[in-house]
Amino acid sequence: MSSNMGMARYFSMYRNPRFLFALLCIIFLCGMAQATDLLLTVQDSADNTSIPSATIYVNGANAGRTNNSGQFIVSHSGANDQLIGVSMSGYKPWEQTVNKSATSALVILNRMNLTLSVALFNSDTLAPVSGATATISTQNVSQVAISDSSGVAYFNVKATTVYSIDIEVPNYQTRSGTINMGTEDSVVQYWLLSEQRFSILVKDKDTKLPVDAVEVYVDGTLIGTTDNRGVLVTSLSRGKEYYLEFKKSGYIASSESRLISDADALYSVEISKAPIGTYIYVFDENKNPLDGVDVYVNGTLSGLTNTYGRISFPKLVSGAYRIDLKKTGYVVNSSTILVLTQAEDHTFNLYYENAVLTINVLDSGKNVLPNATVFLNGTDMGLTDNQGQIAATVNFTQSYNVSAEKEGYRTGFVQKMVPAGNATDSVTLTMEKNFDWGFITTLTLGIIGILILFGLVRIFAHKRPRYVVKRKDEI
Repeated sequence: MSSNMGMARYFSMYRNPRFLFALLCIIFLCGMAQATDLLLTVQDSADNTSIPSATIYVNGANAGRTNNSGQFIVSHSGANDQLIGVSMSGYKPWEQTVNKSATSALVILNRMNLTLSVALFNSDTLAPVSGATATISTQNVSQVAISDSSGVAYFNVKATTVYSIDIEVPNYQTRSGTINMGTEDSVVQYWLLSEQRFSILVKDKDTKLPVDAVEVYVDGTLIGTTDNRGVLVTSLSRGKEYYLEFKKSGYIASSESRLISDADALYSVEISKAPIGTYIYVFDENKNPLDGVDVYVNGTLSGLTNTYGRISFPKLVSGAYRIDLKKTGYVVNSSTILVLTQAEDHTFNLYYENAVLTINVLDSGKNVLPNATVFLNGTDMGLTDNQGQIAATVNFTQSYNVSAEKEGYRTGFVQKMVPAGNATDSVTLTMEKNFDWGFITTLTLGIIGILILFGLVRIFAHKRPRYVVKRKDEI
């Protein structure tokens, strides 16, 4: 009975409108707590710009990175406050507890403090420059530092910041530039130019390339030689006229009087190589002079060799030249020669071009003869194949004695010369059979034997016995 009454009270309670409203409110609030989102916006403290790719930590766990707008959404139940941490390279770490009911939070990151070292050197002597005044500035904030005995000026700067720099020092040209700080301490170098610095650049007149080891004279005094850049750096007082001379072996000496004004910092001069010349001699593979050889210099036909196989080039200056030698019937010879400080002889050999000569060996009945030994100018070239052939490499325009030997055949001979330009050629050699002297001797001996036997028979036939008939009375 009591259980029935309890059930009745239970159902009557759920029919009560106030109770149902309270229950729905609780369910709604619980749903609202589960759907809480926290929008984080990360900005730079110096210029209030958004910071993308900053790492977000929620309650110590890595939650992700900010987007291109520097924002990140943290979703949580809303039941507890959230410990938010933010880190970014070049910035000081940020951490703060955000109320559980907050829907947005602004995170301001401060840039890290770094050290900038500015090293200053003399561009000519490479020595450090002390006492220079260096000024850096950014967003109307400036710092000034003086370089020490090692030529270095030090600054306290912020990470990920762009600074302009101006450098001033007596007797040197002013330098200006821009320094883009990263996320670590940085060292930058500047090379300072003396106000009395005067550079001389020497180039080859034909190639326009720099010429090293050129002796430079000022008013008759040697002041130095150009480096591998063709440059000589010296100190000259401005507003004066100087007599400049430039000398190098293999080049024509050059000179000029020049006024060096306050605005002059570089003087460029071109010098020409002096003609040296060279001689070229061409021989064949037998060391005989070759006339009529086409001689190309750097790809241009420049002449023919004479009857002594010689040609001269008196106007060549020092340098490297590609020489190509060409003559019909000979292999092209391509080489590089160096023309130095005096005319020299350069000797070359041209070798005959090769052709493939096929040698066919036949008998008197025009049948092929395999396994015949073939000789070329007396040199054994091997045996003919099943088709009675053998191939040999020969030179153009050269006469060859071709011979062949085979048992039972007379040695065959033929002369052959392959004309220039034929890559292949052939020659046919015919061999006659030898007489079989053994057979003939045997046959002759046999015939002689038969004749002798026949003679003997005739002789004995004429000597038959004589019979005597006696009369009866003699018996």
